[in-house]
Amino acid sequence: MKQRLFEILNLSLVSGFVILGISIISPVLPQYALSFSIPVALVGWAVSAFALARLVMDIPAGFLADRFGRKRNMILGLVLIIVSSIAAGTAEDYAWLIFARVVEGLGSALYITSATTWVAQVTAGESRGRYMSLYTGLIFAGTAFGPTIGGYTAAHFGLNAPFFAYAIFAFIGLIATLRLKEPADSAQATGPKMRIQDIISVISNGPFMLVNCSVLALFFLRSGVRSTLVPLYASLNLGLSEERIGIVLTVAAIVTSVCSFPSGWLSDKVGRKKPIMACLFLSGIAVLLIPSQGSLAGLTGIMAFYGLATGLQGSIAAWPADVAPKGKLGTSMGIYRVMGDIGLVLGPITVTYIADYTGHLAVTFMPFLAPALLCFVVGLLMLKARDPAARRHAKGFMVQ
Repeated sequence: MKQRLFEILNLSLVSGFVILGISIISPVLPQYALSFSIPVALVGWAVSAFALARLVMDIPAGFLADRFGRKRNMILGLVLIIVSSIAAGTAEDYAWLIFARVVEGLGSALYITSATTWVAQVTAGESRGRYMSLYTGLIFAGTAFGPTIGGYTAAHFGLNAPFFAYAIFAFIGLIATLRLKEPADSAQATGPKMRIQDIISVISNGPFMLVNCSVLALFFLRSGVRSTLVPLYASLNLGLSEERIGIVLTVAAIVTSVCSFPSGWLSDKVGRKKPIMACLFLSGIAVLLIPSQGSLAGLTGIMAFYGLATGLQGSIAAWPADVAPKGKLGTSMGIYRVMGDIGLVLGPITVTYIADYTGHLAVTFMPFLAPALLCFVVGLLMLKARDPAARRHAKGFMVQ
């Protein structure tokens, strides 16, 4: 029990550091990209290059973990993050920034895919929602303080300073990961090593892929709205500084982090479907309200509501694990990461192209409409999704 808790806390804290680094640069990345004299339509690629690299690497990361072990995978991933963050901070042109972001994405995929599979493996059972939400909550805690750190360092040391802060936190995570002891049979614990046939089998599993539609939508929201539209809207429409943008994003992330564990506990009691559906519908409403705010206080209030809504996704990693095909947990969690990263790639590109087409040096209502509609549509689709946790709870209730 103690060993399992140590593993979960270690993986959660280091994953939190990795996500902390991502959120550190989120308040400044759009402005940093614009500093290279590029059009607004290309800003999304600075965000999406990272996600696109993760998307490409998610499945190979699973193969590499089986071949060399998850711990080695995670160490390599953290080293790549450190090197690429320094490269991004010293970039002299936009192409070099994009290259550095691609390498960051590769490193993130190597670490996060291996860590998520490890946590899913050691938390199997009726308490999976709580443990997975603890993992998710500590990751969200990383996003809570990142924007403030990023905004402060950018305001006082320059727009490239957050990238160096990212490298420092990744280095701390590397030291912590070196202390983690990987079980000798970890590669076999999730079943046979991943094969192409396994990937095809998982992708063709309708119930699993339906659940992962919610993953895609929520990650689309994370990168398209929180990491791209909100900083752009706050900067171009409200004239807020990077430091204040960081505070706004921090408020949302703190609320999300606080709500994640109770959400996971609730999902163990009532199933995954109800909290995730509520998350999607309330998030869509919050997104539609953002462009109506004309002040720092108004935007902060709406982002707090947005944080509450997204906090209901505490069990988002547990639900795909619940419906994963038997004996293919490692492959399934790799596909889960792929679906999330598809959302991360499409979000910024979609909203920035809409923003560039519908507005000039300002963000209109239209780019907020696309992610909101996606949330509503996917929320309705979840009515058809399988929910094994809800069935377990219903059977337990009947026995009592």
